[in-house]
Amino acid sequence: MRALILLAHPEPRSFNAHLATQAAEQLRQDHLQVDVIDLYAQGFDPLEAAHHHPQRLQPGRFDAQREQRHSAEQGQLPAEVQRHLQLLQATDLLILQFPLWWFAAPAALKGWLDRVLVYGPMYNSRQRHEHGVMRCKRALLSVTTGSSARACAIDGREGDTRLLLWPLMYSLRYVGFDVMEPHVVHGVRSGLPPDRVQAHDEALATAARDYRERLARWSQWPTVPFNDSEDFEEGVVLRAEAPAFSPFIRHRDAG
Repeated sequence: MRALILLAHPEPRSFNAHLATQAAEQLRQDHLQVDVIDLYAQGFDPLEAAHHHPQRLQPGRFDAQREQRHSAEQGQLPAEVQRHLQLLQATDLLILQFPLWWFAAPAALKGWLDRVLVYGPMYNSRQRHEHGVMRCKRALLSVTTGSSARACAIDGREGDTRLLLWPLMYSLRYVGFDVMEPHVVHGVRSGLPPDRVQAHDEALATAARDYRERLARWSQWPTVPFNDSEDFEEGVVLRAEAPAFSPFIRHRDAG
């Protein structure tokens, strides 16, 4: 089996980088083949743009979806996108490792989704959601926050972290992944006063050990529920009798 770990943090000595290393070591110990992509270290360009597609289908107007599909069909995808796409399609487990910045993933990671989840090879109108290209494969968000767990709870001032992550989890589900419940480490800080550094570092060391222990059982890790296509009338509106799993997709009378 294979795993792909995608790291999105600009500091190679960060706790996020440490978690990516710990994950790779644990999975290799469990006999998985592991590939690691450090988006910042590799200088990945997160901006989807016309210059990435020199053999254009429509030279006068840039339509990202159509040009992605055309480039894929012509074997003209950018080399870095093609390499990442091949790794992604070959993996059984995808881990996205990143800090929560401004209540979302860093731009580097969002741009990776924009460029590597290529229209055509990764999804189309018939291959998405439970019928997606990546069905029967698993994906995990491993995330850090600077704020405490209390502040990131459903009634916390920072907002519900799991809810903030839902759009990204849904993007992974859109291409077919079984999305694992996110792994979040709160309170990852820098610039602390000297009397708080030791306790902070000890807490992070414990968190890293706990993460490795959980990853050793990654195939049993609980997954996030999503609605299937049959839950929607004409594939568009949630049926009255269908369950609702998130405030993002809910019944109108639910408020």
